[in-house]
Amino acid sequence: MLFAALAGGATMALFTDVATNANNSFRAGTVDIAADRDLGDPIPGPMFYTTIAEGQPPGQPPPFHPTGLWWPGRTVVRNLDVRNLGSLQVRINRVSAQIVSINGVAPPSALATSFANNMNVEIFVAGHPGKVLYEGSLAKLLAPQTTVHKPVIAPLVVGGWPPMVQLAYEVTMSSTAGNDLQGIVPIVSFSVYAEQTANN
Repeated sequence: MLFAALAGGATMALFTDVATNANNSFRAGTVDIAADRDLGDPIPGPMFYTTIAEGQPPGQPPPFHPTGLWWPGRTVVRNLDVRNLGSLQVRINRVSAQIVSINGVAPPSALATSFANNMNVEIFVAGHPGKVLYEGSLAKLLAPQTTVHKPVIAPLVVGGWPPMVQLAYEVTMSSTAGNDLQGIVPIVSFSVYAEQTANN
């Protein structure tokens, strides 16, 4: 009798119900950065240029700060404004460089290798030399490097000026650079990478 009662109880139904919240909308944020030279020069254009003509893109006014010729031991600092055009807060997490050509010839070449090994690059937040993102050879920077300091840039406010961080690029030709680098004309591109911060 006890067994039959338990079996009968197992067939009882449970009350159930379903409620639906419809038409939910999800919109993803955006990560969008831009980089422009800044040292009182018109924008856009390269940070480092030996002559005014090299630093003047077609249709733009002439720039103000050519570096002149380089030599072993020479150091030049130029600034790069990195602006946040997206809707999410971002941080700069990597930097890199690319040798586009030397004397019109794309790498690889012995000259490209020698040039990369004899150029040293330090990247830091302008006005804050202690906030270093990268310090080392151009050769190492040819592969993307994770930044030591990771500057955070607030998201863009609609109708406002894009928030930014200004980076200083201090480039030095090694004092041990050899005669093989005399008279060369390298073209180098610098890249900055950003990712959303964890609290977005």
